Amino acid sequence: MPISVIISNLNGLKYLPRLMETLGQQQNVEIEIIVVDRHSTDGSLEYLRQFQDVRVVSETPITGLVSGYAAGAAVARHDLLFFCNEDMWFDPLCLFHLEQQICLSRGVAAADPWQWTYDGKVLIHGGTRFDRCHWAWNSPFPRRRFDFTAPLTTGQKVPFPCAGAVLMHRSVYDQVGGWDTSFFLDHEDIDLFIRVWQRGWECVSVPEAKVYHAVGVSSGKTLNNGQRVAPRRYISGRSNLAVIALKYYSGWALSLAGASLFVPLAGDVIRLRWQKLWLDLRAVALTYKRMGAIRRFRRANKTWSKVKPGLQFFLQKDMTHP
Repeated sequence: MPISVIISNLNGLKYLPRLMETLGQQQNVEIEIIVVDRHSTDGSLEYLRQFQDVRVVSETPITGLVSGYAAGAAVARHDLLFFCNEDMWFDPLCLFHLEQQICLSRGVAAADPWQWTYDGKVLIHGGTRFDRCHWAWNSPFPRRRFDFTAPLTTGQKVPFPCAGAVLMHRSVYDQVGGWDTSFFLDHEDIDLFIRVWQRGWECVSVPEAKVYHAVGVSSGKTLNNGQRVAPRRYISGRSNLAVIALKYYSGWALSLAGASLFVPLAGDVIRLRWQKLWLDLRAVALTYKRMGAIRRFRRANKTWSKVKPGLQFFLQKDMTHP
């Protein structure tokens, strides 16, 4: 089945040659390439002009990674959508192995490749499982943290893939409403795949599909308004944790949204971390600005959240280590 490869690019010229080379070497698949360029100033656009079969779409960098993905999906021609960062390269059979796992008749709507560091030496994202814990501050449900290197085999179900590289069927992407473009960076994959899970679809792990990723590069970039990505990413990430709780939880579990936002503030004051306190306060303000969209989502998703409450996503026994 043909694949639309959708790349969200922000000043990724350093990585584009290897990315484009390895996409051109993909075997046993037909692909179209869409690069969503987020106002790059490093020569990315000039470089991409040499590829007549590459479609370039413009999207503001201020909106974030998955806004780029959404813009690419809107113009994609094929039923399989492969979303990826610009700072990656791929094994020649990566997309073929992923495509082989998508099967709507079996309920499999997405496939998650395994990721190594850019030099290929260290596995950074394999199979995903939940771990029970006392409290994990970087999780929408703090009683579960994430194990991203579980030794799974091909076709084993995972709760969610990595947003950095994932293959998904367009019909399910459209059914669940696509990426929440209010997410700048981090946890957008959890948000999307709670909706996928609520509607009965699955994502599977594919170890043979190998991706090599320059992890952390995004945090060192600067947006075209002069804003550094790293603090914006921190503020957005803290807000995103609360937003997931506010979108999908009910009853007592909604208090977890408050815990995500306000407990770090207390820790900042106790430890006299004034710079971090300012960032955490901005996360609270950002979440407040998003409340209108959250309320609209809750109304639209009410039936699904009643049948499969969002908190249960993190309590799936088959997704949790013993």
